Amino acid sequence: MDYIVVGEVLKAQGIRGEIKIKPLTDDPARFRKLRAVYIDERIFRISSCRINENVFLKLDGIEDRNEAEKLVGKFVRIDRLYAVTPDDDSYFIVDLIGCEIHGTDEDVFGTVIGVDNYGSADVITARAKNGKVFRFPFLKRVLYSVDTDKKIIKVDSRELESVCVYED
Repeated sequence: MDYIVVGEVLKAQGIRGEIKIKPLTDDPARFRKLRAVYIDERIFRISSCRINENVFLKLDGIEDRNEAEKLVGKFVRIDRLYAVTPDDDSYFIVDLIGCEIHGTDEDVFGTVIGVDNYGSADVITARAKNGKVFRFPFLKRVLYSVDTDKKIIKVDSRELESVCVYED
């Protein structure tokens, strides 16, 4: 089965087994439409969901705080079949991982190993062929195209070099 990560369990909330979720989705309101989630390899039916600044879930089978605390730090996943279709120029992080980064001159700069979001833009973390790790913002001025089916991200070589940061 193919899964999409939609959140991370931050803490147990209260004494009846509710959990607080850090949403890893553009629209936390999507949690209201979910009927079930996966944590580790276990499926949980959602008995209630409330959203204010945070997302809180009550899962069937998690009846007290002690059981809820065992889930802290774990990722909340859904079956990809139930994921929303990303808008144009939007991608699931899982689909970007493993993409090769090709320059305008067809050089291969490296392979995507992670994507982080710091607010203003997503930041791609990649490993170069020589093993060095580098990062760059996922900006339209840097990108020519993204083909997640072929696992290729085509970038403007000069723009990439101007915004790229290498680890020591």
